[in-house]
Amino acid sequence: KHLVFKAILEELDQNLVHVNSGEEALKEVLRRDIAVILLDVNMPGVDGFETAALIRRRKRSTHIPIIFITANYGDEARVAQAYALGAVDFMVSPIVPEVLRSKVKVFVELYMLAQLARKQAEEHVALATERAARAEAERASRRSAFMANASATLGRSLAVMAATRELP
Repeated sequence: KHLVFKAILEELDQNLVHVNSGEEALKEVLRRDIAVILLDVNMPGVDGFETAALIRRRKRSTHIPIIFITANYGDEARVAQAYALGAVDFMVSPIVPEVLRSKVKVFVELYMLAQLARKQAEEHVALATERAARAEAERASRRSAFMANASATLGRSLAVMAATRELP
């Protein structure tokens, strides 16, 4: 299956991560940012449904789109269970390559747009922070100039007062 999915999805030119169990999938979800998860219901150890439930429990991965891909489990109860766990789709083998590629491409593009929006928001915050710091520095400079001028004026005033006291 991994080789078939790799062949189908390689033209998207994305980093594909293949795992062989639910436990490995959970480790990868914690280790890296992921655009979409293709998840088989039948996996050794923790099955696909349990894996999806565990993925959804973590704040970092709660919104990652999950597409279930499986054979022989396309009954309504399993499909309903997949959607209840937050699946965005449930595909039964054999997979039509163009359909899978198109679905994955949509989620990759959405992920990339979200990353771009996040980056632009961070840049906007950094720019606003820089502007606020610059404005504060300008205010501090004006206060400092005012204090220096006031100090010089007071100094001259004290000198005049001292001179007037010494005059007959």
